[in-house]
Amino acid sequence: MSSGSFASAAATLEQGSFAPAAATLEKGVGQASRFFNYIGCAALCIMPIPVVVDVFLRYAFSYSIPGGIELQEFLMLILVFFGLAYVEMEGGGHIQIDLVVGKLKGRARNGAETFVYLISFLIVLLVSSQLVSQGIKRLQGNEISKSLELPIWAFWFLAAMASFLLALVLLVHLLKVLGRASRQGGWGWSVLTGVAACILVLGPMAGFRPSGLSSATCGILGMAFLFAILFLGVPIGFGMAITGFLGMIVLNKSLPPSLAMLGIGPYDTGASYMLTVVPLFILMGELAFHSGISNDLFEAANKWFGRVRGGIAMSAVAGCAGFAAVCGDSLATAVTLGSIAIPEMKKKNYDMSLATGSLAAGGTLGIMIPPSVGFIFYAIVTEESIGKLFIAGIIPGIALALLFIAYIAIIARLRPQLAPQGDPVSFREKLISIKGILGMLILFVVILGGILSGLFSAIEGGAVGAVGAFLYALGKRRVSRDMLLASLKSTLNITCKLLLILMGVGILGYFLAGTRLPFFLADSISGLGVNRYVVFACVIGFFLILGCLLNVIPMILLVLPTIFPMITALGFDPIWFGVVTVLTMEAGQITPPIGVNVFAISTSSGVPMFTVFRGIFPFFMCMILLVILMTLFPQMATWLPTVFF
Repeated sequence: MSSGSFASAAATLEQGSFAPAAATLEKGVGQASRFFNYIGCAALCIMPIPVVVDVFLRYAFSYSIPGGIELQEFLMLILVFFGLAYVEMEGGGHIQIDLVVGKLKGRARNGAETFVYLISFLIVLLVSSQLVSQGIKRLQGNEISKSLELPIWAFWFLAAMASFLLALVLLVHLLKVLGRASRQGGWGWSVLTGVAACILVLGPMAGFRPSGLSSATCGILGMAFLFAILFLGVPIGFGMAITGFLGMIVLNKSLPPSLAMLGIGPYDTGASYMLTVVPLFILMGELAFHSGISNDLFEAANKWFGRVRGGIAMSAVAGCAGFAAVCGDSLATAVTLGSIAIPEMKKKNYDMSLATGSLAAGGTLGIMIPPSVGFIFYAIVTEESIGKLFIAGIIPGIALALLFIAYIAIIARLRPQLAPQGDPVSFREKLISIKGILGMLILFVVILGGILSGLFSAIEGGAVGAVGAFLYALGKRRVSRDMLLASLKSTLNITCKLLLILMGVGILGYFLAGTRLPFFLADSISGLGVNRYVVFACVIGFFLILGCLLNVIPMILLVLPTIFPMITALGFDPIWFGVVTVLTMEAGQITPPIGVNVFAISTSSGVPMFTVFRGIFPFFMCMILLVILMTLFPQMATWLPTVFF
């Protein structure tokens, strides 16, 4: 570029011309993303109904709805793809590790965000183009679905259109960053990182790629590249897709198969019948949350535990355990029960370290006690039985709740100033309190009992749970238009964030399969002659560290595909390891320096994070104690599955 043209480009940047373009594009894209999101909510609202009807007809009249599975797949595709743009636009953005970019300021932050948004935009644009390409192939082949005889190509084009909308949202973010950079006079950093992003993605496509690398070396370099861009701030789903795509180009030394993978992988994930279990169980939890079931649980627990010293803290933990049975998310459990219990403990002059620590730790029960979304994703990644994992988590989940309650009882007796005595409650009041949670208990028994007895599958159990939670709220007269819409929007937001990562896992999986890196690591570690429990201890330490940075589900999707073959090669039971994995990753949620549960409790209660961390340490040690007990006595997780399966 000549000096004159470079000066002209610089002048354009300095004029801040990106900001008007971003504002104009944002207006149209924002309206479109909201419209698409409402369509996704409508698909989600419909999804549980045919499943529950099918279960009823199957047992009442030995009849099944024709094309039921296909219908669920198409609804799943619509709700996932149509919600992606809204999540990025107004739903808080897709899941990322903001450890680095979150601490940058000024020109450095502008440069990092330019890289993040540009490389994300390029990969999503490629995905959209390949969805169109695959749709054209199916249009030319006149492909129709087997049962419903619907044109397959139409759904590929719908996915492509929704993906292109996501790309436009990312473009809006990119233009905003460039506009901010031009106003601050530091656009040079953004140009530099933007060029780097283009070279990384377009260079290998143009034929500039390393050669002579072994598959294992390629895999190791690929994972190093993945973690580098993730820590820079690239959303996990996009980062996995980029790494898998570029890695396959290097491995195959050919572009067309890698491009085709960008279309096929996301579509297969979005239209997966097996993955419909995710939004269904999340919807059940959101309906339970928005219907106020947490208040009922806390009130019932407080009636039974409230009189003893430290009783409100014990009630909070017991309420968390009960809410976990219908929610399945640790953060939601901690914040929901915290908003109820912490004000009550403040009024009773509880020590805030004990109060907030019990809630932050109690929230971890949300992903231990079934039905658990953590176990669902573990089962998806490892292809283990969801039902076995659900039942395996019961004893450890109850044991963890009892350990928390036992600690509160002991510390309250040793240091009575931390937790005052509660008011006495009659036995009649205690019995009446159970009436308020009877519907939730019935729902829990029906879901778990139905799955374990074979009455319906885990996927169908999610639909039964969602409809049951709605009927419970309806019976309590807590259903409203706003409540239902809030539940649907929140479910769609969470589902899209998690499914985007699964799309990335699918693309990255092609690359890992080609390198055989997981099996190479398993063979290498097995051949070291090191005691397997030494390796296990290292894995636990890694989980604890990573748990400080991420929620449990993204962690499972990020590291389990690589680690799981090594664990099974060392002879560990996969169901037992699933419980230990979820437990250990949850322990990371309350570990300094970040601890997402601690951050959430501190923010919602106004209690300083130092105070919460000070109170959380004994509960963290209870979780480590449970890991040790499960290692010494693996039957805690393996006995019940052998009884029921």
